[in-house]
Amino acid sequence: MTDVRTSGWTRIRTPNGRYEYQFQGRTPAVRKGKYEEAADYLFLVLDEEGLLYRIPVRISTEAESIFEHRADSAASDHAAAMRAAAAQLRAGLATFQPRQNAPYEELDAVFAVDEAKAQELVKESK
Repeated sequence: MTDVRTSGWTRIRTPNGRYEYQFQGRTPAVRKGKYEEAADYLFLVLDEEGLLYRIPVRISTEAESIFEHRADSAASDHAAAMRAAAAQLRAGLATFQPRQNAPYEELDAVFAVDEAKAQELVKESK
């Protein structure tokens, strides 16, 4: 994968094609009308054809704690979890081709980070 940053958008090349993505913010995760013990890190993703998708990377509260605990104490506003969400987005786009109106269950199966996945990502980053 290639990763090129340009004025708010990051370009990547995956086996599924080229994409540009931009972080949009962190919101509480809501599924089936109920708040979950998690947060959605929202990304806009633009594909080669110019189609725009909004992809949430769901990070559980436990996973956020793991990322923030490993991060520098000077980091604020969930910066470590945001970097992990971006890494998970890139990894997911390598295997998943975005499509309009994909259900949360399908997106979460590819992009979500739970406690076990967070520990795996932390080990990989060492």
